[in-house]
Amino acid sequence: MRKNDRGAPVDAQARIHALDALRGIALLGILIANVRQMFLPWDIADFPVPAGSAGALARLDWLDWLDWHFFYAFVSQKFLTIFSLLFGIGFALQAQRLAERDVALAATYLRRVALLMLFGIAHALFLYPAEVLLPYAVTALLLLAGYNLAAATLLRIGLVLLGVTVLWAYQLGALGEVYALTTVAALAALIALVLLARRRSWRVVLIAWAVIVLGTGAVLTYQFQGVDPADSQASSVATEYAAARSQLEAMRTGDASQWPEEYFVRQTGGLLALVQLHAKQYSLILLYFAILLLWRTLGLFMVGAAVFRSGLLAEGAQRTWRPIAAIGLGIGLPLSLLATVLHGLEIRGQMDSRVAQLLHEFAALPMAAGIAGAVFLWHARSTGRWLWDRFEAAGRMALTNYIGQSLVMAALAESWGFGLYGRLGGPVLTLLAFVVFTILALASHAWLTRFRMGPLEWLWRCGTYWRWLPNQR
Repeated sequence: MRKNDRGAPVDAQARIHALDALRGIALLGILIANVRQMFLPWDIADFPVPAGSAGALARLDWLDWLDWHFFYAFVSQKFLTIFSLLFGIGFALQAQRLAERDVALAATYLRRVALLMLFGIAHALFLYPAEVLLPYAVTALLLLAGYNLAAATLLRIGLVLLGVTVLWAYQLGALGEVYALTTVAALAALIALVLLARRRSWRVVLIAWAVIVLGTGAVLTYQFQGVDPADSQASSVATEYAAARSQLEAMRTGDASQWPEEYFVRQTGGLLALVQLHAKQYSLILLYFAILLLWRTLGLFMVGAAVFRSGLLAEGAQRTWRPIAAIGLGIGLPLSLLATVLHGLEIRGQMDSRVAQLLHEFAALPMAAGIAGAVFLWHARSTGRWLWDRFEAAGRMALTNYIGQSLVMAALAESWGFGLYGRLGGPVLTLLAFVVFTILALASHAWLTRFRMGPLEWLWRCGTYWRWLPNQR
């Protein structure tokens, strides 16, 4: 390939269209998850949130709970996991294509990562601080260091990192402190995982995950025998929910001294105050990322890179995706539904399961694999092509749509736009996410009929190759 062609996008025939559509579907799931934090204080966003007057807050609306169950069982953590896996796949795919074009990987990828960092910082300060672009860029640097690892090695290391971070997050988040017995159990489970995952069989890997889930659950059952219910996680979750509903009540009153900080800034402050609030929230997110999420994200990146290098995305691999879809959904969906039911009971203060969050975390990867398998099977069929093309267009413009989603939602929520922050409940926000995504997907499809890439993808590629590139077809 000539040097002048090295920065050109790949031909349509060379694209893996199923990956584009899966990325578009993941964008929809991420928007459904993020829209709650874009319109509500973060301490409220993860709970069933009713909309309307203060009197409406006095009842448990069945529609609010239905929306929350849908969100927690089918959306929360699942599509962010898919997005992370896709980033790892994209890294391995780009590394292969750069090698085919005789382009230096390290220098090119470092420029690409640096630009992604800038996009992420701007996105966080002006639109949405819980963004993933800067964290993904930092994690990509670590992934670059393991570029030459074989697929089996990437898979083993990635699964070990995931196992460590799931258990560690449970210790810090659900229990609040580290217990020696659970730590020993976690180490034993991880050793079993490493030994089992040395083989390349997906069945063995799934058995390893089952060992971790069941083994940790058994240890926790033993560990918390005789725990005082007054100190239980169920009562603390129920207390947090009661506090969230109190904050909602306060937001409906005219007493600004009782408003949550986020609501107060959006009602009384200007753009500078909003940026300062975002900077404060962003710093906390980056700290949490450095302690924990960096390693979970790196694990998912490695698993994604291993999937690409193992040949699962090659033509003719459709037969492999059928059992992946069946096994992934067969394991992940029951775990996620059980976690949702248990967590709902915790919110109501009706039980102390202590394993709801753990089950929720363990369900994320199997669910993501099952959804990905289902999308690849859909790609092999000829039905629903109109809808497929719109998802694919949204996925081809993933960066533009990811930031564009935040821009549209910020325009609806913030005082410089329509000022709807704090005025919409969970069901309305979920519906709004579907509407906004649909509009952007249609716009993406129309854009790509005239241009090769989305506007931000074009700027990103121009900066990566350090020259202006044509974008019109």
